[in-house]
Amino acid sequence: MNKQKNLILILCLLVFGLGFALYNTAATKASDLDVSEMEAKIKELNESLKNLSEEYAALKSNLPVPVEEQLVEMKNKISELDSVVTDQTDLLRKLDPNGILEDTEAWISESYEQAVNMDQNGWARVSAAEVLDRYNRLDEAAYQSVSDVYLTAENGRMKAYALGVIKDHVTEDLKEPMMDNLNELTKEGEFTNGWLTYNLVEGLGNFSDDPKVEEQLQYLAVNHPDVNIARKAAEKIGLEIVEED
Repeated sequence: MNKQKNLILILCLLVFGLGFALYNTAATKASDLDVSEMEAKIKELNESLKNLSEEYAALKSNLPVPVEEQLVEMKNKISELDSVVTDQTDLLRKLDPNGILEDTEAWISESYEQAVNMDQNGWARVSAAEVLDRYNRLDEAAYQSVSDVYLTAENGRMKAYALGVIKDHVTEDLKEPMMDNLNELTKEGEFTNGWLTYNLVEGLGNFSDDPKVEEQLQYLAVNHPDVNIARKAAEKIGLEIVEED
């Protein structure tokens, strides 16, 4: 505030100085008047006045906004926000008069809480994660929960169900456990648990550039009696199965 007062005082002095200079010019005889010197002084005073005016304007713009103005601005913003929310609510009612979208969002939210709750049993977590996957809401926490179910499940049906939910998202750390699982299902030329085998093929397809994975998928493509599994294995490594007539 002191700086503002000082600038105002300097502005006044400059104006007074400019007026005094003009007065002296008027009182001086034409023969005694040095026009070039006076023009230089007037120009200098004008420049100083211009600079101080700019400094004053900058100082004024940096002063804190009065509380009253802040309150008015805040009320305006709240009013704008309320209008936006009201418009969106009205639009949602028109698009979804029966509240289906709202119920679906609530269902997804509840499913997420259940999917990531490690105190829930495997079936409950995978079932909830299946909902998330259907609506593209399967995040890292939900994925880790389901992959834990797959790794710790004691029966093939549970493993197949869990892997079916995350087969498109499997990460490198699951590659070896899946390979071991697939070897178990195909050892000694036997082919068991087609549901789990199919999901293993789907998941391992993400690593088809790995020679070991490619070899195993090629073996299934050529030898598995279930044509759907054989065809899927071939698809993952770019082979084409030619069915005999």
